[in-house]
Amino acid sequence: MIEFTLSRVAVCSCGIVLLASVTGVLGGLYDNEESQMDDELAERIAHMLDVFESSDLDSLILDGSMILPEDRFLRVHDNFVELYSGERTHIATTDYSKSFELSWNGIVEITRRTSPRSS
Repeated sequence: MIEFTLSRVAVCSCGIVLLASVTGVLGGLYDNEESQMDDELAERIAHMLDVFESSDLDSLILDGSMILPEDRFLRVHDNFVELYSGERTHIATTDYSKSFELSWNGIVEITRRTSPRSS
């Protein structure tokens, strides 16, 4: 009877060790996937600004709650798009040369040029 109990304890111990190792690997995969999605988001925002820069529109309103995940912050300056995610920074290049900052709960209006009729 004691051998049966000891074998079950050994099996449970091995199961716990196996679960702990799988959890660590899955956590690393999740962090890597999240970082990759933030890189893609920075690239998509840079592309959106490039399209805006080559369009005929004079202004564009950006709503952070519709563009950014909840804990992210966006800073555009010197032809760079920087997406801040905690301690990580994801960078992409753009043709948009002006600067602005956008948080998750913020709204910003950016302009490409000033219309001659508005002056």
